[in-house]
Order: sequence, then C-alpha cells, then structure tokens
Amino acid sequence: MTRRRGRPNKAVVAERFWGSASEEREAPRTIRPTPDPAALLQSLGEPPLVPQATAHNTLAVVYGEAVRAATALAAANGLLEQAPE
Repeated sequence: MTRRRGRPNKAVVAERFWGSASEEREAPRTIRPTPDPAALLQSLGEPPLVPQATAHNTLAVVYGEAVRAATALAAANGLLEQAPE
C-alpha cells in the first residue's frame, strides 16, 4: 500500500520559511540608505525600451520610491545606521 502524499501542513511550511521561534538569531544589521537610488539603473546602461529617455526616467522614479519605502521600513524598525556626530 502506498502512502498518500498530501499538501504539507501550513504551520510546517511557515516554519521552514520563517524559521523556528525557538532558534537563536543574530541581531539584524543596520542599513545605510543609498545617496543615489538610480546608481544600479545607470550601471546597466540605457533600457531597451522606446522612448529610452522616458523609460529611464520612469525606472529611476520607481527605484527612488523603492529606496524611500525600504528606508522608511528600516527607520520604523530601528535599523537605520546612525550618522556619525
């Protein structure tokens, strides 16, 4: 008789993904927001989209918004690197 293979338990799947609450974790590292959100985009060159100028500007705006959202999340969780005084 073969064993029936069903879907794994949701709790087991979640624990595999997030980890166990009982395991020790290292403290999260702080982050320093980039001064130039479009640096990665610029390093890749002109996008193969038409018109290129509009595509580049649109993608730069999207990257800038992503950096702002990530910075806000990090700040809300106390993960921003402190500026030297």
